[in-house]
Formats: sequence, C-alpha cells, structure tokens
Amino acid sequence: MLIDIRKLNAQKKYEGRMEFQYSAPETFIEIPFVKFAAPVKILFDYELYEDNSLSIRGTVSYTLEGQCSRCLKETKMPVEGELDAYFENRKDYEDYGYTNGIVDITQAVEDAIMASMPYVLSCGEDCQQISYKGETD
Repeated sequence: MLIDIRKLNAQKKYEGRMEFQYSAPETFIEIPFVKFAAPVKILFDYELYEDNSLSIRGTVSYTLEGQCSRCLKETKMPVEGELDAYFENRKDYEDYGYTNGIVDITQAVEDAIMASMPYVLSCGEDCQQISYKGETD
C-alpha cells in the first residue's frame, strides 16, 4: 500500500480520499478457529503538508469468521478500527517515516488492525454458552 508523494505534488492533490484492500496475515488473530472472511478494507482521508509530511485519518474494517468463543457455533462478526497516522520524510522518524517520496502505509494499517482486534468472537447477545459440563447455560 504505497502513496507516491511526488505524484501527489505534481498533480497538486494536497488532500483527498484513498481506499485500499489488504490481505492481512491470519497470525494477527489470536482467537482460536477464527480467520478473516475477506480482505481488510482501508478508507482514509489524507493531507499532504508543505514539508511533504503526510497525515492520514480513516478506518480499517474487516469481518472475522469462525467458531463463537462461547458456544462454538459458526458465526461472523464485523470489526471497524481507527486509522490515524503521520508520516515524516525521514526514515528514522519516531512514528512512521519514509524516504524517496514513497510512503508505505502497511505498518500503520497493521497497527490499526491489531488495535481493533477483539479478544473473542461472539455470535451475539443470544449466545447459548457451553458450560464446563457440556450443557448450555
């Protein structure tokens, strides 16, 4: 997921909206028997500043599918997280840096996915949780 700062400057597009899709690694999910149902959708507004630093603000959204963590029923759960990152034209920048006019937003997207990842997958409020004796509650 690359943004070409030089191209944006040449086109005088100093702010706007972008959208990407990303096939996130299944290793991001620590919930047993759960996977991504489709690629992660990334939608954000950007602002390119005079010093060529770039700010992006938007969302990452994805759907998890697998067994409910409580009753083991197959289910899907939509998740949305906040994407908010600032890229400075230096590789050693504290948050996110870039060089040669190309911003790779992958790390910021991965950080947003990890921050939004739930601890359990739930089939909903009407979940019939399995008790330790194998009976439903």
